[in-house]
Amino acid sequence: MLAEQYHPIDIKILDKNSDLAFNIFSKVQGGDEDRFVLYASKEARYREKVRELLESSELMEELFIHEDDLVLYFEHATNSLRDYVINSDATPEKKMEKVYDLSRDVTHQFFEANSSPEILRGSGQVVDLMEKCLEDNKLGFHGLTKIMEKDYYTYTHSINVGLYCMSFALKIGMPADEVHELGLGGMLHDVGKSSIPQEIINKKGALTEEEFQTIKNHTSNGIEVIRGLGCYGEKVVEMVGQHHEKYNGEGYHQGLVGDDIALFARICKLTDVYDALTTRRSYKKSLKTLEALTIMKTKMGHEFDPKLLNSFIRMMGPQA
Repeated sequence: MLAEQYHPIDIKILDKNSDLAFNIFSKVQGGDEDRFVLYASKEARYREKVRELLESSELMEELFIHEDDLVLYFEHATNSLRDYVINSDATPEKKMEKVYDLSRDVTHQFFEANSSPEILRGSGQVVDLMEKCLEDNKLGFHGLTKIMEKDYYTYTHSINVGLYCMSFALKIGMPADEVHELGLGGMLHDVGKSSIPQEIINKKGALTEEEFQTIKNHTSNGIEVIRGLGCYGEKVVEMVGQHHEKYNGEGYHQGLVGDDIALFARICKLTDVYDALTTRRSYKKSLKTLEALTIMKTKMGHEFDPKLLNSFIRMMGPQA
C-alpha cells in the first residue's frame, strides 16, 4: 500500500536553520486510498519558503517523509536534538524524554515497520545523547523509570535495557567507552527478533516447543544482523548473542557457564529480565521494583552473576 511508504515525522524536532535534506509530504484523504502530496521541497530554490513553513506557529497538520529518506530524517533529528541536549536549559528529565522519543521512533521503524537494518547505524549517536543526559548522575534508575514506557514492546524494551545498562555501568564506575558500548549493546540486544513472526512474539498463551525454538533463534539471528552492518565491536556482538545465557549453564544458545559468559552480556541479562518483569504485557501485570528484585534473587538467582546481581539490587530505588 502507498500509505506504508510514508512515515509521520515530528516537525518540532527539525532544525529550522539547516537545509532540508528530504522532501516533506502532507496527506490528502479521499477515495479508496490516501494521497501524499509535496508539502516542502528539499530543492535549494525553495529554501526560504521551507524555512518560513517550519517556523510557522500555526502548523497543525501531520506531515510525512518517504521511507527512502528515513535514514536522512533520523540523522537530521539526531543533530537537532544534540544541540538541544547540549545547549538547552531544560531539565535532565526533559532532555531524556526527547532522546527517548527519538530512539523509540528509530527502533519502532526497525522492529515493526520492517525498515532496513541500515536505520540502526545511527544508534551510536543516540546513545551519545543518552550519555549526556545521564552524565550529571541526577536521573538514576528511579528517574529513568518515570520516562520509560510501561507497556512491553520489543522496541521500547530494547531502549529501556540500553538505558538501564548505561545507568548501572555509571554507578559501578565503568569507563566512558564501556558505558557507551553497554548502552549500544542493550539497545540492540534483541535485533534478532525482527525476523520472528509478530504472532509468536506477542502470543498471550504458552509457546509450543516449536515456537520457543523459533524465539531462541533470535540470538544467533541478531549476531548475523549486527555483523552484517559491520560497524559494531565484539562486545556489542557478545551482548546480542549471549544475553540469554545463564550463569549455571542452562541458557541458550551456547550453554555458556559462569564467567565464560561475557561481562557485558551478564549485565545485559540482569537489565533484560528486570525490564521484562516491571513492564506490562497483554497477559501479565507489571511488578513493582521490590517484587521484581525479590523474584530475581530468590527464584532466578542461579541465572545471574551473583556479584552483579547484588550490586544491581543495592543500586535500585529513588536513591540510586
